[in-house]
Amino acid sequence: MTPWHSIIEIKHGHSSSQEVFQTLLFGTDEIKPLSPDIEEGNIKHGIPSSQERMTSDNSDLPTTMRDVFETSKVEEEESFTIFKVPHRLCEVNKKAYEPNVISIGPYHYGKPHLVRMEDIKKRWFEKITKKTNLGLNEFRETMKLLEGKTRKCYEQPLPPGLEAKENFVDMMVYDGCFVVQLIRKGHLCDFWKLGLHISCDMRDDLLFLENRLPFFVLLKLYRMIEPNPGPPRHFYKLVTSAFVFFRRDPPYVPRNTASIRHLLGLVHATFHPSLLGTQAEIARREENFQISRDTIPSATELEDAGIHFSGVPIQNMQNQKKGKGNMFNITFDNNTKELKIPILKVDDSTERMFRNYMAYEQLFAWEVPNFFVDYVLFMDKLINTSKDVQLHRKNEIIDNFLGNDEAVTQMFNKLGDSVYYSPEDFYYKDIANQGVDFCHMGVFELQVTLGDYALKVSSCF
Repeated sequence: MTPWHSIIEIKHGHSSSQEVFQTLLFGTDEIKPLSPDIEEGNIKHGIPSSQERMTSDNSDLPTTMRDVFETSKVEEEESFTIFKVPHRLCEVNKKAYEPNVISIGPYHYGKPHLVRMEDIKKRWFEKITKKTNLGLNEFRETMKLLEGKTRKCYEQPLPPGLEAKENFVDMMVYDGCFVVQLIRKGHLCDFWKLGLHISCDMRDDLLFLENRLPFFVLLKLYRMIEPNPGPPRHFYKLVTSAFVFFRRDPPYVPRNTASIRHLLGLVHATFHPSLLGTQAEIARREENFQISRDTIPSATELEDAGIHFSGVPIQNMQNQKKGKGNMFNITFDNNTKELKIPILKVDDSTERMFRNYMAYEQLFAWEVPNFFVDYVLFMDKLINTSKDVQLHRKNEIIDNFLGNDEAVTQMFNKLGDSVYYSPEDFYYKDIANQGVDFCHMGVFELQVTLGDYALKVSSCF
């Protein structure tokens, strides 16, 4: 398991991040579901009815889409919304945060192993200009209006090549149009001829912490590229197309353009556990924090105490009243003593995915809950040795593509290094309490049994 001196607890007296995110996700009014087509995953782009349109100040947004990012409007002059990975996290595994095939935005601009994709970006852009009848200068002029605002989203200094305004604007045009066109296509089939690794890595690269453009840049370019579908549809189509491209099927779709800073934040919000959707569940967990996370037993210890493990396909954990199921919906049945954990596929990309989502949560801890951090630290406590991984495989919880159980053990044991967490907000604290209590009860029963046995033995002499 991760050494606990490398995991930093944060205690606070203000509202928990889960309470804050509850408001960010659902606001204070009643939740309004999407249309049946969208709830079933069949996203359609028909023009909303008049009842679905927003008021004049939000004319770009349909009202029936539940805003999972209900926040106050972002300041016109944003700053530092796209951070670099903190040094303490880079020291653990720097390569996990570096894109493999494509650079988007300034942080990895010009790196030799990513240069190959620059020519492809330009070829794609040429196709866009032919289809839209808009030239490079028209895209440049539009991006120049956003250049200052975009620069302020990044930590300085930027690579030397991007100090010039012209180069920075060209980066916005080529990178932004490439991302928008990928999202519009919804697939990566065009890159199969370049090698399977290109298409596999590219989708991951686009969600890396340091590999992003602000969402307002993508939306502006999308409006230039996409034939005019009517005012209410640009934002909606871009968001829903992004969900298709990144293979996400959220129960609700955001409606607030100001609250979406980038694609990583948009996709991260789709992972929120379904139990988070009820105020009662949050209140119950807040009242029930009794233990420290480092007291959680390992999987083999829990099994020895009588707890059963079972892997559950995500689609089988869906609950229409609480939202779509996902990888974080771990449940414990106190009657059957069964711990149900959604099936997790572990392959070469798993650690990179976890690290980038966790880094995002660390940097925005005041406004997004630690879904990935809490999940990883919970699994880290369950997995101490390869025997724990073997137990997870046997019960079809982990689908191991890394080749051996020790590799999975090391991955989880290192993921929590130098990670900050808040014990008050730990999402799995209720399950942890039940597991610890059950183990203590098992020890008590064992002691009673051994005591009775010793008494019987002594009576024979």
